[in-house]
Amino acid sequence: MPFIDAVGHLSFLIVALSLLMRDIILLRLLGILSGLVGVGYNYFVTVEPLWVPIIWLSVFMLINIYMIATFFVSNRETSLSEADLALWKTNFLGLAIEEYKRLKSIFEYRSYGDGEVLIHAGRENGFLYFVTSGQLSVRRDGAEIGKLHQGGIVGEMSFLTKAPPNADVLVNGAASCILIDKARLRAMMMKHPSFHLSMTNLFNMNLMKKLAA
Repeated sequence: MPFIDAVGHLSFLIVALSLLMRDIILLRLLGILSGLVGVGYNYFVTVEPLWVPIIWLSVFMLINIYMIATFFVSNRETSLSEADLALWKTNFLGLAIEEYKRLKSIFEYRSYGDGEVLIHAGRENGFLYFVTSGQLSVRRDGAEIGKLHQGGIVGEMSFLTKAPPNADVLVNGAASCILIDKARLRAMMMKHPSFHLSMTNLFNMNLMKKLAA
């Protein structure tokens, strides 16, 4: 394989690896690294540099750099309790701390026993579930198609599409979750556009991790 082709494949490999990241900051850093490799590839792959992809990759890198900078600036002087900080890091790291505090006002904590059903396929559900401990089993037609652990989200697809769930979600052993009422969350997102964007990004990242698993 020619060296320049290997560089092109490396750029896309970094993007693929970024989809496995739980930490949105690490994901953005990998996005910047992928952009740098992509710029080098598009500069040297032909006799004349391919300026259109070079320019857009540079724009994407600048956006990622800006978002990382604003993320740390907004969170630098905001304090959280030790328990909240741990929860924020495992379940809500895509949100600024002030956004997390806003979301926390509609939290409901709940524990579940083995075999309890959180989601029924085809049946409307009014809550989102953020897994804080334990394990959930995702099943379709009785067959397990996935597992969710700490940091996982249940119900985000039906929240985004407003369609009924397409799988059952059961507790495997024991689990604890944060429940968030969908109607209250939707109203909060409509009221605060930047929060709306952050939550949508959080959901999209979770969906990408499920697809990559």
